[in-house]
Amino acid sequence: MTRWLIALAAFLVPAGAFAQEQEFYRFEPTPALSMFGIIYTIAMVVLFLYVGWLMKRRVSTSDDYFAAGRNVGALNNGLAMSSNYMSLATFLGFTALIWQMQFYLVAITLSFLGGFVMIAIAIAPSLRRWGKFTSMQFIGERFGHTAKIIAVICMILLALLYLIGQMKGVGNVFQVMFHLDYTTGLIMGGLIVTAYVTIGGMYGLSYNQTLQTIIMTIALLLPVAIILWRLDAGWAAVFPPFGYGALVPEMEAALPSYFNPFLTVNGTVPMSFKFYVGIVLSIAFGTMGLPHIAMRFFTAPTVRDAKMATLWGSLVIGLIFFTTFAVGFAAKLYSVNVIEGEMGLQVQPAEADLLLVVMSQAFTPDWIAALPVAGALAAGMSTIGGLLMTIGTGIGSDIYSTIFPKAADRSRVRAGFFFTAVGGLVTILLALDPPAFLLTSVIWAFVVASSTFTPVLILGIWWKGTNKYGAIAGMVVGAFLSIALWWTRGSLLGIQFIDAGPVGHLVTGLFSASAAWFVTVVVSLITGGEKNEKILREVDRIHGWQNYDPKRYSGKVFPLSVAAIAFAIMVWSMVPNQPFQPPMASAPAATQLAATE
Repeated sequence: MTRWLIALAAFLVPAGAFAQEQEFYRFEPTPALSMFGIIYTIAMVVLFLYVGWLMKRRVSTSDDYFAAGRNVGALNNGLAMSSNYMSLATFLGFTALIWQMQFYLVAITLSFLGGFVMIAIAIAPSLRRWGKFTSMQFIGERFGHTAKIIAVICMILLALLYLIGQMKGVGNVFQVMFHLDYTTGLIMGGLIVTAYVTIGGMYGLSYNQTLQTIIMTIALLLPVAIILWRLDAGWAAVFPPFGYGALVPEMEAALPSYFNPFLTVNGTVPMSFKFYVGIVLSIAFGTMGLPHIAMRFFTAPTVRDAKMATLWGSLVIGLIFFTTFAVGFAAKLYSVNVIEGEMGLQVQPAEADLLLVVMSQAFTPDWIAALPVAGALAAGMSTIGGLLMTIGTGIGSDIYSTIFPKAADRSRVRAGFFFTAVGGLVTILLALDPPAFLLTSVIWAFVVASSTFTPVLILGIWWKGTNKYGAIAGMVVGAFLSIALWWTRGSLLGIQFIDAGPVGHLVTGLFSASAAWFVTVVVSLITGGEKNEKILREVDRIHGWQNYDPKRYSGKVFPLSVAAIAFAIMVWSMVPNQPFQPPMASAPAATQLAATE
């Protein structure tokens, strides 16, 4: 399982909280559970490779390889978007985060889902009308070759940050569940997904991701429904997202702080409104900028299909995300009442990653208990596949076509094959022994995306005045700050740019993303805005207008408002944080913890 969850827990848990002389719970899968897990895994691998090989016969042009011939229907595309977005961390790791952070995870979950909905409103229709392969191509044609190269570099950075976490997760699942060593599991899983994505291109990826969404949905809903039923949730367990309602009084008795939005982590860490705003800017706006999500819109036959695909995707993602909250609720109750209460054992953050499998083994037959293992691997492979396709397209199409503008279409397809495969192999090598800072790499990828792609995409679509100077400056500043402030937990050159508080890295986007918006607008205004009429006409076209109006999307109210709000958030983020103080007995202890953080 992705270890950024463990690192995140380390930021939140008071020092020495697990240093007491206690016995720790250790999960051991039964032989039957491992056997069914191996059977499901082999069956999935054979199916995914077969689909990739089958779809290879449909690849003859660059449109086929990079955009599935722009022929993926709304339902199919929506399901593919869902698995493309939901990673292995979503499937298993959210359980650990809810177990550790409680109410704060609701904000993270809603930010993930909210960002996906905002894509459908603000980005998807216009990108589909533009009609290229990637958001990097949009940036290149809107703002020039230099901007495109910077965008591809940012894409490679965030894709690797995202990929390594997923590759590690796949390796860890093989290690824990099948008793293989980490390296063997990593290489096996990495090579499998690299093979079927490279062979089948976007066609193979799309149909495999559709299958992976179906697998994930069944593998999560079925065992969770049984778990909630066995925990006496009643008939509401049939629909897991709301199936824990009858258990709320029991949770309030066992852990009174569970539903307190301003006092989380077992009532030990105080939260503030600033942290929630930071999550929105880091996660929701990061979602809007993820290039492997934007790629799916280019595969739709029409703009209407792109919109409908996003709605289908939002429905499935919402179902999965809210079910994960029910899983986390059940896991917390189970760990408090059974593991800690009856067994007298302490659950460590690392072991919390597997609580869904732990409860499945305790409450369901072995053939059902192994389903979450299959679902987790399907989720990890799906996200890895989408990111590898982004790397292959970004380098094999965007950069290759810039260096060799007269290259034959078949040469671009071969370049896509090559760079997709290379991206997979490089990621496997990096994940074999990743540096320590990559422990929180998944969330870091969202912060980078929110600070680089999102401001340029939104302003480039909705304000004609955005020009190449503003776009380049915004991406460079956003990339630098999102890396520097994350690394230093909010400080730079001795100046505390953001009071990150106890949740640390999660909210650095509060300053870096706001700075990117501010710089993009201000530099564009100072340098006179966009003057190329061809580009200005294209902005009208991607919004569906048949005629050109130079005044349309050219006003100053929108950009000036954006700059003012961004600047205000930047200043606000530097103000020392004042945690909310709830009127309860544990508040003084929480305040003392905040001071020590």
